Amino acid sequence: MNKNPKVMVFHLRELLYTAVFILLGIILVVSLILMFHGKSDSKKEASTPDGTYQPGVYTSSITLNGNPMDIKVTLDANHINSITMENVSNAITTMYPLVQPAFEDIAEQIVETQSLNNIQFSEDHQYTYTLLYDEICNIIDSATN
Repeated sequence: MNKNPKVMVFHLRELLYTAVFILLGIILVVSLILMFHGKSDSKKEASTPDGTYQPGVYTSSITLNGNPMDIKVTLDANHINSITMENVSNAITTMYPLVQPAFEDIAEQIVETQSLNNIQFSEDHQYTYTLLYDEICNIIDSATN
């Protein structure tokens, strides 16, 4: 037997840095998984497989910086007839000039295709489109049989 024991020296600072980097790596991986989990389901389907709705006029309000505006969706049994924006104050059109064109674009696409799938959003105005699109989806979902 060898009478001289071998001693391994670990520098505490290196060990601490390694542990911190491993912990940060784990946090990064978990946050990326949570952030991108279910992103492919972001577009909602509003119609049932047979495409029937409860006929009527459905309205909902959105408040932008304390200024309300109404979205009105007119449906018959099998079609989305119209989607309009009402009671839009001058404050909204002045402070948010992209609301009106974005709404008209979304409404036109939905009425034309009769579906909430594959709606094209402007990449420059993603927040405005998403806000309006989600509210329209909620209204149509509430009218789906």
